[in-house]
Amino acid sequence: MNFSDAITRAIRNISKHGDTDIFPFPFETHLFFDREADCKAILEAIHADFDSALSTRPPAAMPSLTQVGYTGFRWANQIEPFWNAYYLACVIALADEIESERIPEADGAVYSYRYVWDDAHAKLFKDSTWTDYRRRGLELSNDAKFVVVTDIADFYPRIYHHRIENALNRLPHPDGLPKRIMSLLNAFSKNVSYGLPIGGPASRILAELALNAVDKNLVRRHVKFCRYADDYCLFCDDRAEAHRLLVLLSEKLYNEGLVLQKKKTKILSVEEFRESSKLLDPQEGDEALKSEEEKLLRISIRYDPYSQTAEDDYEELKEAVNEVDIVGILGREVAKTAIDTTVTKQAINAIRALHDESKMGAVKTLLQDNNLEVLAPVFVTVVRAIKTVYDDLDEEGKDFVDEALVNLYEANSYLLSVELHLAYFIQLLSKRSTTRKEEIMVEIHDRQTSPLLRRLVILTMAQWGCHYWISDVKQKYSGVTEWERRAIILGSYCLGDEGKHWRANTKKSWNDIELLIRDWYSDRIQANQNVPI
Repeated sequence: MNFSDAITRAIRNISKHGDTDIFPFPFETHLFFDREADCKAILEAIHADFDSALSTRPPAAMPSLTQVGYTGFRWANQIEPFWNAYYLACVIALADEIESERIPEADGAVYSYRYVWDDAHAKLFKDSTWTDYRRRGLELSNDAKFVVVTDIADFYPRIYHHRIENALNRLPHPDGLPKRIMSLLNAFSKNVSYGLPIGGPASRILAELALNAVDKNLVRRHVKFCRYADDYCLFCDDRAEAHRLLVLLSEKLYNEGLVLQKKKTKILSVEEFRESSKLLDPQEGDEALKSEEEKLLRISIRYDPYSQTAEDDYEELKEAVNEVDIVGILGREVAKTAIDTTVTKQAINAIRALHDESKMGAVKTLLQDNNLEVLAPVFVTVVRAIKTVYDDLDEEGKDFVDEALVNLYEANSYLLSVELHLAYFIQLLSKRSTTRKEEIMVEIHDRQTSPLLRRLVILTMAQWGCHYWISDVKQKYSGVTEWERRAIILGSYCLGDEGKHWRANTKKSWNDIELLIRDWYSDRIQANQNVPI
C-alpha cells in the first residue's frame, strides 16, 4: 500500500474512533479531524526523516495503571498522538499482508480483529465480536463432549518484539517498515524487548500476527477450536484428549514466550460449557420467557453517529433498549458480591438510549449507596456513560451526580487511587463548574505528578474560565511535559490579551505541532467551537 494512503487511513480512523479504548480521547483527535491535511504533512515529514525525528523528538508515552477485575491491575501507555498515528500508519501499510497470512475467517476459528478497511466509516476491522466467538463456541460444542476454556496470561505485555519482527520480515513486501515498527515498539517500551501498547488498533493487528503461528499449528493438526484475541476454546471427544490439547496449546504458546492463565484454564463437560454460555444460546419458544439479561445481550449497542442512516439506527436502538428493564438489570447486578461484567457493561452502555426518565433511574442505581464499589471492575464504563447522558438530566439530576462525585472524592475513595479512574472522574467533574469542584481540581493538580491528570485539570480550568489559575500555571510552561504545554496553549485563550501577549513571546520555542495547535485552536475560538474534554 502507498504509505501516504496509510497515513490518511490512520488519521481518519483516529478522527472518528479515537486512538485508544483505554484512555480519554486527547484533544488532538479533534485536531486530526479538523486539520487532516496539516496533520498528514507532519506525519509525512516524520516518515521522510524517521531516524532524525525519533532521536530529536522521541515518542512520549504516559504510563498509567488500569484495573482488571476487582483486585488485578496492569500498566498501559498513552502514546503521544502524532507518534501513535504514525505507528498506526506503519501497521496499516502492512495490514492487508498480515491479514492474508492469517487463518481465513471462513474457517470459523479466529474471530478477533479481522482487518478490512471500511472507507465509508473509516473502520479497520470487520464487525465480528467476542459474542460472535462465543456463539461459534456453542455451535462447535454440539459435536463435542468436553471443552477446554482458557486464555493467555498478560498477553500484550508479554509479546516478544523479536517474534513480531521475524513475522513482519516474512511478509511478502515489508518495504523496510518492520525496522521502523520495531524502533517504535522499543521506544514505547523504554528499551524492554517485549510488550505491545495496550488499547489501540495497531497493537491489535500485531498481536494477531504474533498468534498466527499458534493458530496454524492447531489448524494443521485438525484441532477444533475458536479464538478471540487471547481467549481460546478447544473442543474434544473425551477428557484425555482435552488434556492432550491443553498440553499442545501450552507448548506452542511457550515457543512464542507466552503462557496460559492457570486460574482461568478449565476442562468443562459440554453441559457445563453450555450452561456458562446460556445467555448467548438462542432458545425456542415465547420471547416473554427469555430473561431480561438474555434480551439485552442480543441487542447490538454499537451505534455509528456518522452513518447515513444514523437517525433511523438510533431510533431502532432506542426502541430495542427501552423494551428491556435496564434499571432492573443494574439493580440485580449491584446486589451481587461480584458482577457479571459482560451483562453489566452492556446494560451501562445501553443507558444513553433510554428515555430521559429512565436515564435518571439508571444513574441513581449506579451512584447511590456503595454501588460503585461493587462496580469497580467497570468503573470507567460507569463514568463514561454518565458523562454521555449528563446533559440530558434535569437540574436535580445534575445536582445528584455532582454531589455523588464530590462525596466520592471527599471520602478518599480507593477507586480514585487508580490513575485512569481519576482521569475519567475529572472528565465527568468538568461537565459543570462549582466552587468546590474548582478546589478539587486545584488539589488534584497540586498533588498529582501524572501529565495525564495535570493536563486534564488544565483543560478543565480553562473551560471554566478560571483566569487566576491558568495565569499562574502558564508561568511554568517551560518546565512541564509536552502534554501539559499543549494544554496550556489552549488554556491561554481564556486569558484575553494576557494570553495573546504570552503566545507571542513564547512561540519562538514552539515546534511544528505546537504551532499547528495554536492556529487550529485560534480558528475554533473564532468559530465559537470549544474542545470537549
